[in-house]
Amino acid sequence: MRTWIALAVLLVLAMPRVETAPQSPALLAFGARSTLRVPDIPRKDDVNRAIHARDWARVERLLVEEIDRRPNAPEVLKLLASVFLIDQKPLNAAIAIKKAEALEPLDESTRYALVLAYVAIERRDWARAELERLVASDSGDPRYQYWLARLDYDGGVYASAIERLESVIARDPGFIRAHDNLGLCYEAQNRPDTAIAHYRKAIDLNRRAATKSPWPPLNLAVLLRSRGELREAEALLGEAVRYDPASPRAHYELGRLLEELERVDAAVDALKRAMSLDASYPEPHYALARIYRAQGRSEEASRALATFKRLDAVRQEGRP
Repeated sequence: MRTWIALAVLLVLAMPRVETAPQSPALLAFGARSTLRVPDIPRKDDVNRAIHARDWARVERLLVEEIDRRPNAPEVLKLLASVFLIDQKPLNAAIAIKKAEALEPLDESTRYALVLAYVAIERRDWARAELERLVASDSGDPRYQYWLARLDYDGGVYASAIERLESVIARDPGFIRAHDNLGLCYEAQNRPDTAIAHYRKAIDLNRRAATKSPWPPLNLAVLLRSRGELREAEALLGEAVRYDPASPRAHYELGRLLEELERVDAAVDALKRAMSLDASYPEPHYALARIYRAQGRSEEASRALATFKRLDAVRQEGRP
């Protein structure tokens, strides 16, 4: 029990501090793929009903009660971790998985869930260590190289990220996120034409996918806006918003583009929508301050700028 408490304290101290926790793309992907299998426990039927209703708080309560009754049950801890990931609680998921690992070696899928939890709490060093263990197992799962490439990209090691992503695509040509992230890498290397080709491939695959992501159209739209290709960028941002109406970034980028198109009222609406979706997001406030200043609304501009500075300081403080 002392080890369990110490681990929880360690992970809590490592967790970046933010005002709110916007949904993590890593966790959203996990939630879309995850199939929850309930082991034979006394309240199995109740747990299954709560899962079917997507009542994650009730599922969590039932599983915690089972763990209190039977603390050395790794299968229940692993199920609880999966539910925590779906419910956007990555720190709790990591703690549950590490408790399960203290009881028995982790299977491959649970270790991958731990990777996603670490990515979501921005512990990239921990995520990399777990990914390297998965790669060493020689399973051939392209997701592991994909996430190592994502970590390389975050660290500015673009050549390594590109090499990994190209290997992923060679193995799985339909891997949408690999094409999308290759676009980001080539854009970072100032190779926009190659970036655009990969973004367009990602968009084409994304449009035919059962579950559509806002990121491929959003990423291409941002690049096209920087090149002055505003009309296509607007259409792509509309596509991104349709795929995920709750994406703060999509509404923010749409607001910036509408400002450039001098459709100021629509721009303000989009920026305010981004703020309402993520109260910790600084950039929409800065863009709104710029619009208010241009309109001569100096007091409102000053308030928006002050909010931007406060939120940006919180974000910088919370980075590991």
